[in-house]
Amino acid sequence: MLHTTLGKFLKQKTMKYFEAHLDPADFIRVHRSHIVRISAIKQLESVAKGSYELRLSDGSDVPVSKSGYQRLKRILSA
Repeated sequence: MLHTTLGKFLKQKTMKYFEAHLDPADFIRVHRSHIVRISAIKQLESVAKGSYELRLSDGSDVPVSKSGYQRLKRILSA
């Protein structure tokens, strides 16, 4: 499911396709099921030992995998 400012749309391509075709300067894959716009990230929260969630500008929460957390650290520290 794609969530945009225009609404929700059922995706017809794979996550790998979107990851390859979206600008990596604007989007990051944080979980096997989630790619987010970097500018929409408002907060990174620790929810349990070694487990994280992102809070997005629309108020939604997105889980972050261990590899997604490593990618986020690299992007946010740059």
